[in-house]
Amino acid sequence: MSGLLRGFAKHPVIVSRIVVTKVKSDPVRVAQAAAETLPPKLRPVVGRFAWPAARRARLVVRKLGMRVVKGPWAEAKEHFDAGRMSEAVAVLQTHTRYPFVKRRATYYAGELAAIQPNPIPPKEKVIVGERVQGRVLHCVTNALPYTQAGYTVRTHRIVTAQKAAGLDPHIVTSWGWPMMQGHADATPYEEIDGIPYHRLIPDGGDVPFESHGRMLRGAAEVTELVRTLRPQVLHAATDHRNGSVALAVRERTGTPMVYEVRGFLEETWASRDPKRVGSQRHVLQRDREAFIMRSADAVVTLAETMATEIVERGVPREKIFLAPNAVDDSLLTAEYDGEAFRSAYGIEPGEIIMGSVSSIVAYEGFATMINAAALLRDQGAPIKVLLVGDGAERAALLEQVEELGLGDVAILPGRVGPDEALQAQAAIDIFVCPREDLRVCRLVTPLKPVEAMALGKPVVLSDLPALSELVGTGGAGLLVPAGDPQALAEALAALRDDPERRAAMGEAGRAEVAAKRTWSRVAETYRDLYRSLTD
Repeated sequence: MSGLLRGFAKHPVIVSRIVVTKVKSDPVRVAQAAAETLPPKLRPVVGRFAWPAARRARLVVRKLGMRVVKGPWAEAKEHFDAGRMSEAVAVLQTHTRYPFVKRRATYYAGELAAIQPNPIPPKEKVIVGERVQGRVLHCVTNALPYTQAGYTVRTHRIVTAQKAAGLDPHIVTSWGWPMMQGHADATPYEEIDGIPYHRLIPDGGDVPFESHGRMLRGAAEVTELVRTLRPQVLHAATDHRNGSVALAVRERTGTPMVYEVRGFLEETWASRDPKRVGSQRHVLQRDREAFIMRSADAVVTLAETMATEIVERGVPREKIFLAPNAVDDSLLTAEYDGEAFRSAYGIEPGEIIMGSVSSIVAYEGFATMINAAALLRDQGAPIKVLLVGDGAERAALLEQVEELGLGDVAILPGRVGPDEALQAQAAIDIFVCPREDLRVCRLVTPLKPVEAMALGKPVVLSDLPALSELVGTGGAGLLVPAGDPQALAEALAALRDDPERRAAMGEAGRAEVAAKRTWSRVAETYRDLYRSLTD
């Protein structure tokens, strides 16, 4: 690196350009070294060359008194992040003589093409032989073991339950996954718990890195997989990229297609910034999702609140089937060592613990839970907090804990493995799901409260349609206004000193799950649906 700098020592502006565009190993050190080559009067012009501008280098540039001028790269990224996708493409189109700008422009254009009408052109039909009875091909974005998340766990629970119910499920992941995420050791085929997992892995040549290119490759390779496997049904799970691929494969192979709406991804994206609502990306993705829902032979979703939203998007109610978030039947009688988990984190016997096991993102509302803990402490009715998981908001919550002086009350151990996560669930006395009052939270039901109910834990949830649907009418939980720490504190205080009420609520929750939310029951729904499409 020093040799590179010496070579350009007589051209300080070029050195500065290298700082903000080419150097990725240590932008801070290189920015400082480059600044030494600049006379003071030239330092303010450095920012004119800040195209991709490594974030740490920009900070150093500012500290050195240099002016950072927004270049086309930064302007395009701002448009793209706000959902103004066409503007992002347009900004970069006149600068594609630079390879890194051309690559970014191609990415933006491909992401826009993926949500336009008819993103995958029609092809000649493929002859598929006699179908294999009960065989289903699930088209998903990602899967175990490389991605451990609610989406991938749900997929595996569905297929293992389907296999136990006599079906023959196979899984195929999106084109390029997981190799394009850095897992070079991934194989094209693997069996996990007896379930065949197929992966569409690049085998050389040009590799598209944007959604549209991957969808085109995916449609071609899933078509070939259908010709080989001869499934009776295609079952695609959100988002629109899987749905578009499955629609194209249906048209090419004549295979009935089910679309499973696990969430409204455009609403999740928009929830991070209210200004995104109504943007080009928000509208086009919503329209694309709605088209796939209307075009599918049947739609599956998680809750009645979500079914209502799907009806509003033009899908007849009789075409929609419910397959809620569920648990293994064994969880209803399982015993996890919550005491060992409590002991590992210094929780004394008899201390009441509220908390959650979750991805820690803004819409989950955990800041409200921590504020409620502070109120309870100030009222002389302390309840400890156990929040297990990781995510973008964890750092902010740790700062909040410090600011409120809750270091001896709140425990945030970060991410843990699946078995330890269930131990954490068992360690909690009152499970809290304090989601914010956002559109995505009103529509989509989470899985973790269902697991807590199966383990016999009382739940306190934000009073939102998707959450109130979870607890039913049997007294399994309490509902409180979203974003209201005082109301949450009052509900928790009412349960804190009433172990009998907590136990009664826990049993009611377990009964609610046993009646409606086990994977064996959900598998029956899928089996009946598939038969209706193939008989």
